[in-house]
Amino acid sequence: MAKRVFYRQCRLVKKIEGGELCLVSWLPEPYATTGRAVKLRENGAWDDGWVVKFAGTRRLEAHEVPDFHELSKAHLRATGDAETARA
Repeated sequence: MAKRVFYRQCRLVKKIEGGELCLVSWLPEPYATTGRAVKLRENGAWDDGWVVKFAGTRRLEAHEVPDFHELSKAHLRATGDAETARA
């Protein structure tokens, strides 16, 4: 039987010149610890320097974590905005 992996919603911050970037993401529980530095992968490239500023208490299994990319595409299709989003 495969090990169950839980995720927690986290607020991440990365220092940049002139300020900081903020991001909310679901992280695997072992990484969802306030103060922990993490690397994020986007489009196959790793982005270093993110720090977990807050980790939520709600736990979700991988299949329960919302796929916001799919939800966004569904919203665009439902509202008719999909055509304007391509321009």
